[in-house]
Amino acid sequence: MSKHAPPPGAKSINEILDEARSHLTRIDPAQLLTELQTPASHGPTHVIDIRPAAQREREGAFAFPSTLDTSAAKHTVSIIERNVLEWRLDPQNDSRIKELVDEFGYDTRVVITCSEGYTSSLAARELQKLGLSRATDLNGGYWAWKRHLEGQASS
Repeated sequence: MSKHAPPPGAKSINEILDEARSHLTRIDPAQLLTELQTPASHGPTHVIDIRPAAQREREGAFAFPSTLDTSAAKHTVSIIERNVLEWRLDPQNDSRIKELVDEFGYDTRVVITCSEGYTSSLAARELQKLGLSRATDLNGGYWAWKRHLEGQASS
């Protein structure tokens, strides 16, 4: 623990993370897979991988199982690094990715993933602050997703 006392009003990263997560309905890998297998009544689910390129190269790409047909529901996996996330998903921003947000606007379903589910919680909360009320994150991140798919393949 640091010998330095925080200034008045300062919060620890754990407090900031807890506050962000208090606004999220986080989903685990099994719930995400079920959502992807269910006909999309409220539009597609867009999984956004915010890991930096070096981390994705080291850990592997986030992908849907090859047996999952997402064509009818138009579910997607996209890479948007954390430093530009809000600009790419804000429905009012000229730099938005139109293919992801223009059809459903503020009702776009976004599931953010990072490596382990910490950075993604903070990012998903920021998207909610932009008005994307259906934004959340994947509990456990890429590694939980990978373990879940490996467990399904072996059963």
